[in-house]
Amino acid sequence: MRVELDGWLETFDRRFNSGVCESYAADLNTPALGRDQIPVLAEADVRISRIIADPNYRLNLGAVTTDALADVGHGSLGLAIGLTDRIMIFGRMPLVRTRVQPTTELNASGSDAGLNPGEAVQLPFFEDFDAARATRAAELPGGDYSATPATQALAEVTLADATALRDDLFGLLADPATASPVVPTTAGVSGSTVLTRVADLQSTLATSLDVPGFTLAPELAAEPLSEPELRQLVNGPLAIRTGESQLTYRGDAEVGAALTLIDGWDQGTRRGGVRTALSALVRLPTGLRERSDQLLDIGTGDQQTDVQLDLTADLGTGPIGARLSGTYVRQLPSTIQMRVAEPGQIVGPSRLAFVERDPGDVLAFSVQPFVRLARTLALQAGIQHSSRKVDEVTYASPSDALPGVDASVLAQRTAANATILSVGITYSNPGRVKAGGTGLPVDASWSYERVIHSGNGVVPDAHRIRGQFRMYFGLW
Repeated sequence: MRVELDGWLETFDRRFNSGVCESYAADLNTPALGRDQIPVLAEADVRISRIIADPNYRLNLGAVTTDALADVGHGSLGLAIGLTDRIMIFGRMPLVRTRVQPTTELNASGSDAGLNPGEAVQLPFFEDFDAARATRAAELPGGDYSATPATQALAEVTLADATALRDDLFGLLADPATASPVVPTTAGVSGSTVLTRVADLQSTLATSLDVPGFTLAPELAAEPLSEPELRQLVNGPLAIRTGESQLTYRGDAEVGAALTLIDGWDQGTRRGGVRTALSALVRLPTGLRERSDQLLDIGTGDQQTDVQLDLTADLGTGPIGARLSGTYVRQLPSTIQMRVAEPGQIVGPSRLAFVERDPGDVLAFSVQPFVRLARTLALQAGIQHSSRKVDEVTYASPSDALPGVDASVLAQRTAANATILSVGITYSNPGRVKAGGTGLPVDASWSYERVIHSGNGVVPDAHRIRGQFRMYFGLW
């Protein structure tokens, strides 16, 4: 029987994105925060564009710079039983702790938008607007302007224009179903244009159509959005938590078996030789995925079942040798609930949907040369290259589909590869298993690992320290 304790700790504040090293939180950085990052603002942009007659207009909440430091701790307890001298079954249960500490800075110098003052503040303006519009609408059928065709035409055009303007302003400022959480500032170009459009309408009504009394103006934002207000916006209508993310929970458990194919290692007094083993395991969805309402959250598992095959060979002569290994992981499909959005987009609960996710399979190879300082002690180095195919994501059913949003956006940048360099030390004492040996057999290792390159997808630029301890007990 083998009892094993295995664990690693990794930290990172950078990542590789298609080969470019950048901040881990780069998706949240932008020189002009707007509808590209917060899609809920798209409808407000359309309304403001019509009001100010600028089809290219976009709300700008200011420049955002976000950094984040992440650390992940993974510890597992494993148990293995040798059924024969060549066949072993094993299982592992991990405990995982993840933490992400983000810092956000908002530079409002280029912003033209602030928080919407609220529906209650806007109602007097719309009551005033509706009264003036009703007066003018009542006068048209009565023929008040019929004696002057030019005035009659102006009244008809003004009524249509006022109706469209009122609908856009109400939808932007006061409609509970569509009101934007942010609106232009009074001092900004777009806000000034909105107010000028209302003032021009009021002037036309009073001076040309004899409809006085409409004098109120809509309440726009007094100041550009501040950093606390940005957090208020994200935490409120969008229901996203922006503070430190911390999660401690079990990880994805593993069960499997290993078969020794060749065992010709350290035979007699000769050091080195050849040994190979084949193992297969099933990784169970016992962990937690990242939380959809927490920015940059890291989960403790993937919530899907994996089937993994490993082939390992040790080759050596005297004190020099190398371990060669290959791994194939088939990641099975699963149905999960996620917020459907492109990377970096901040979306509310309305984007939650059940999707069918088939993660891309993983293929990895590694070479670990080592030099034995003594029969039981060795220094090792290694290089590993892994490659993952792209995910396939579809809605779980037609009723889950979100209008205008393709579920495949969740598969963006999931195809990835990485090259990892490692150095370490290992200790392996066969104890009384070998002729003349004493004590319990023990294995122990320590290593440092670093991602040195990634040419595709998003891969954390991680530093990892790994440790392992194994102790063997005879049962029969």
